[in-house]
Amino acid sequence: MKIISILFALLTVGVLGSFAPELPVPPDSPQRLFYIQRSNNAHTVIYDANWQPGSHTMDPKDPVKAYWIRYADKGQIQELTYTQRVLAFGVDTQPIPGGYDMRLAAFKKRAIRVLTKNDHPIATTNIAGKEARLRKIFVQLAGPDCLIPKVAYVELFGSDLQTGRATYERFVP
Repeated sequence: MKIISILFALLTVGVLGSFAPELPVPPDSPQRLFYIQRSNNAHTVIYDANWQPGSHTMDPKDPVKAYWIRYADKGQIQELTYTQRVLAFGVDTQPIPGGYDMRLAAFKKRAIRVLTKNDHPIATTNIAGKEARLRKIFVQLAGPDCLIPKVAYVELFGSDLQTGRATYERFVP
């Protein structure tokens, strides 16, 4: 019984990881950078590198494509609406040496770098004080589902660029 109490205490303070609900994992893709999932449904926003035709070079005019996989419906792919691009899931990219600096519309403070490494695109950012490859973002929403919901917290999941070990960070925006 004492062991169960200790494990529960560790979980409630987030030491052992995320409380993200069980959500579908999108199929991997050679262009996949990362994805975002939210607590209100299984729909997933995918961020892929936008390769120029026949190359492993990102399109300088539109280097990142963002779109939905609508898991809570029939799993169909759907483009982001104008409002979704402007207020939440859209990206602003600026060229940097070796890639692009990317900012999400809903959280412009945190830079995400989009680079090509060994002919594969990767997204990197600071996760828990370490430079890491970003794999997934989970957003826990607070309150009712409305046009602009409040965010309780955000979780970042990735892997340390130096060691390859899993990295994790939870923060309140």
